[in-house]
Amino acid sequence: MRIRTLQSLFVLGILVVLISISSCRGDRRPLLPNVTGRAGEVVVVMNAPLWEAEPGRVLGRTLASEHPGLLQYEPMFNIVRIGHAAFTNIFKTHRNIVVVNVSPTAGETRMSIRKNVWARPQTVIEIIARDSESLASFLENQRERILDEFVSAERERIIDYHKSMERVSIRERLQDKFDVSMVVPRGYNIIIDTTDFIWIRHDPRRVTQDIIQGVFVYQFEYTDPETFTPEYLVRVRDRFLRRYIEGPSPGSWMATETLVPPEFIEFMENDRYHAKLRGLWRLENDFMGGPFISHATLNEERNKVVVAEAFVYVPGDRKRNLLRQVEAIIRTLEIGE
Repeated sequence: MRIRTLQSLFVLGILVVLISISSCRGDRRPLLPNVTGRAGEVVVVMNAPLWEAEPGRVLGRTLASEHPGLLQYEPMFNIVRIGHAAFTNIFKTHRNIVVVNVSPTAGETRMSIRKNVWARPQTVIEIIARDSESLASFLENQRERILDEFVSAERERIIDYHKSMERVSIRERLQDKFDVSMVVPRGYNIIIDTTDFIWIRHDPRRVTQDIIQGVFVYQFEYTDPETFTPEYLVRVRDRFLRRYIEGPSPGSWMATETLVPPEFIEFMENDRYHAKLRGLWRLENDFMGGPFISHATLNEERNKVVVAEAFVYVPGDRKRNLLRQVEAIIRTLEIGE
């Protein structure tokens, strides 16, 4: 009896293993390794003659174009250029890849965008053209789309990481207070919590005392049809920040830098209107400053304008990746549960 029981368990174990193997073969994605490479980096697979010609110059200008809203020049992406012969497994697991080919038999120039080809979460853009001239023209016309694909991919990776280590207590506080939800990862704490304003800051002990990564969430009554204009949003922003965000020097407070007017963008996301400001902040009566991004939308049920804002202070160092980290937080803002 004992022998039969052991035999039954042995057979059952084999069946479980076979089912698991079969399941993995049906869905190859779990077998893919995690992506490699640094945040904000793109591997360009293009042979040297093409890279040094007009197609390479256009693609290089696109990927290394200036990141908007920073105090000093930083590229949208850092480029690692390799030839096709060097495109081996060590590069195939990179997070962002552009593969460019020229073939006389290619016909019309075409571009494909694929996800999770050799690793995950990965974005691979493949472009093929019949000659250098048509390739250069195509790359010029697709500059915005190529950038958008990689910017979105970088943001989604950050959001997925934040979701895996979410600080649920902050989400619950935002829901109770403002009827909004937002994914904030561990390592962030609420510094100021008032009737209509919350400041959430990354714990400086986890980086250095000089670096600040922060998120503001505030709301106000929707009474003016001119609310969603850059002038109105900047006035309200400065009113809130002067009230709540004091600088280290006596009589100093955070304000919007007006010498370089903020960029204003309107867009729809999840069937909801958003007004976006991207600009610079500074301290009145002090010398601190840095970039910020804010998103404003309307909570129609409460007749409230809700603003979520990301900002960083990184003196004397690169700011792009740190700003993208906090921008990913405010991009998860949703009204209601």
